[in-house]
Amino acid sequence: MNNYIKAEFIKDKRSANATLMKLVPVIVVVFNLLMVSLMGVAPTGKSYVMATTFNWYPILILPVILSLLVVNSCSKETPSHLVSQKSLGLSGSKTLFAKNVVVLVELLVLLIISSVLADGLGIFIFKEIIHIKTLIMATITLFIGSLPVVGMSFLLFYVVHKKVVVILINFLFVFPSALIAVQSKWIFFPWAYSLRMLVPIIGVHPNGTFLTEENPLMTTHATYLGILLSLMVYSLVLITLTILIRRKNHD
Repeated sequence: MNNYIKAEFIKDKRSANATLMKLVPVIVVVFNLLMVSLMGVAPTGKSYVMATTFNWYPILILPVILSLLVVNSCSKETPSHLVSQKSLGLSGSKTLFAKNVVVLVELLVLLIISSVLADGLGIFIFKEIIHIKTLIMATITLFIGSLPVVGMSFLLFYVVHKKVVVILINFLFVFPSALIAVQSKWIFFPWAYSLRMLVPIIGVHPNGTFLTEENPLMTTHATYLGILLSLMVYSLVLITLTILIRRKNHD
């Protein structure tokens, strides 16, 4: 398995994802500068930078980035490559697992860089107080909450084999997530997991407004439930996709 993962990392060195890794931090900085500048001065004890990074960013930017990481990874395998891999006896399911590992590592790195940049902008540019513990918890939660979307993006691409479809579905499905995240049915809509899980951590309503500690949405129960659901959904999607690939390739 290690050889499969190493091979995928080598492929990504000169891929579109390598360019994306350099471009996304720039997008994060520009997006935060524009959004927070429009919002003005944050209320005492609150942070517009945190709200922008872990609320607006997951709605407007992150779904596209997740989609691109997945489709760029899958698109490297042309039909001729797949035939060659099969003739060499390479396992399609192991290749899939390796691609997931690489994409998740890239996503984690991007989220960490985004958090560090957000912290720097908040402290040095906008003079906001950002607690490191909150920043770390929000970053980890956003990463875990993104797992189902990553898994379903792989599944979608396997089914339709079209980049634009995967990107469009993720982009369209994430918009109602702000509405669904505050309803009891959010547990059935994986695109809303991140937003709901982050509410008690950053104290921001999915619609972008700050919440008081007494607000019912501030319960940490949703965060723990969301983490469990995210891991379960991602695992189930990965298992399903593995079964489909093994049946198709007989490996």
